[in-house]
Amino acid sequence: MDIQLRALELACSKLCHDVISPIGAVNNGLELLEEEEDAALKEEATALAQRSAKRASILLQVYRSAFGNAGNQQTFGPREAVALAQEFLVTGKAQLNAANLPESSTIPAGYGKLALNLIILGADSLPRGGTIQFQVRSPQLGQGAIEVDCAGQQIAWSEEFARAIGGKLQAEDLTAHNILPYVASAFAQRIGMTLSVSQQGPGILGIRAASR
Repeated sequence: MDIQLRALELACSKLCHDVISPIGAVNNGLELLEEEEDAALKEEATALAQRSAKRASILLQVYRSAFGNAGNQQTFGPREAVALAQEFLVTGKAQLNAANLPESSTIPAGYGKLALNLIILGADSLPRGGTIQFQVRSPQLGQGAIEVDCAGQQIAWSEEFARAIGGKLQAEDLTAHNILPYVASAFAQRIGMTLSVSQQGPGILGIRAASR
């Protein structure tokens, strides 16, 4: 089994699964507008369609940069990644904190794409919510690091996640649950970085990208 094709199939399935829900809600809202006569319910249906359309748009923008070629551009750095991630997380329970981020013009292309992937992984690791602390260290020196520290009541952690983020899975091992860390590992390798993950205490998880 070709691992690249397997990864492509699973990643596409994941992205489509996430976008289908808000698109379906838009359709439901529009159907209610056509059928409903009550003014209050029509207003509610309009709000539903608007919220869902906005959510679908955000997901597509995030996935375009996190998994598509848009994230490879020099103009897409950690600042842009954090701004997009803030919109992505607005409806969730995880809060993202980041400060003193370098300008995209001062760092290698691909850092922003990897940063966005790691923030998404951080959010996925906090099923009951929490905080994500994001930092970028000395990328212009060729010895850079991206650090994502997650803290919450519950951490979604497994040895399978660690193997996936380390790029140590075979094609037959890939699933919908480990495809995102595996893809993040591939993006890191392309820009000369390696990923690692460690549970640093109860409710604390650290994800690191470091220059090789």
